[in-house]
Amino acid sequence: MISAVLRSRQKGLSLIELMVAMLIGMFLILGVTQIFISNQRAYLFQQGQMGNQENGRFALAILSQELLKAGYRSNLGASIPADATLSGCTFPAGAAVVALSDTSLCIQYQATNKLDVTCQGGVLANADKDSITSPYSARTVPSTTRPKIVEKIAFVAGTGTDNGAITCTSGTTTQQLVSGVKDLRFEYGSGAADSKTVSTFSTTPTGTIAAVRYSVLMQSPGTSMIRDNTSVVSPALKDWNGRYGTTYADVNSIYQIVQGTIMIRNQMQ
Repeated sequence: MISAVLRSRQKGLSLIELMVAMLIGMFLILGVTQIFISNQRAYLFQQGQMGNQENGRFALAILSQELLKAGYRSNLGASIPADATLSGCTFPAGAAVVALSDTSLCIQYQATNKLDVTCQGGVLANADKDSITSPYSARTVPSTTRPKIVEKIAFVAGTGTDNGAITCTSGTTTQQLVSGVKDLRFEYGSGAADSKTVSTFSTTPTGTIAAVRYSVLMQSPGTSMIRDNTSVVSPALKDWNGRYGTTYADVNSIYQIVQGTIMIRNQMQ
């Protein structure tokens, strides 16, 4: 009798109870989804920042490494000779760096040792290696000239959504050195009265270049979900536009500026 009464009362959940349970579940799902989206956005942002930092450090290392070689010669008493072997790069006698534009330059230097490589990683020819008796030593035979390396470093802009890159030309080939670059700018330090004095920086130097200042705008690939506010341009991008008169307005990617200055110390000797 009692069991029959209990069974008659077990009729399941009411519609109101079911709707309340569904509403609570929806709030829980929305909360978990929001946490997931926030964590994913933070992860992608950090990945983009790390990519910019790594590429930026590599860009600075490459540029400083090559510019520090510029103008090296085994005989400090003699000027590095004129050169026009690389297309587009014409060096007057004694010049270590030639400014082609605010985004490209050429450098020349004599090899320091048998293991010297170009910016593309190319090794010296066997005959050139044989002409070097010991690292950084002065030439032993006056008529013997150490092998000379000539390079062109330039920025190549990207197309569409692709990033640009810093490239190096040596011989007849051009190779990409650093990717993830939105823009690159060179400024050249020179002095009007003395080739060993830097009195001004300009993109069109009139005297012997004794220093090079470079700025690189790094860009990480990204989508609009990385940015908290896609209506505001990145502060780094605003800074770059203010410096160089560009009109970049992308709101999806992450940007970072890295910069440095190298004295052409071999030019100072």
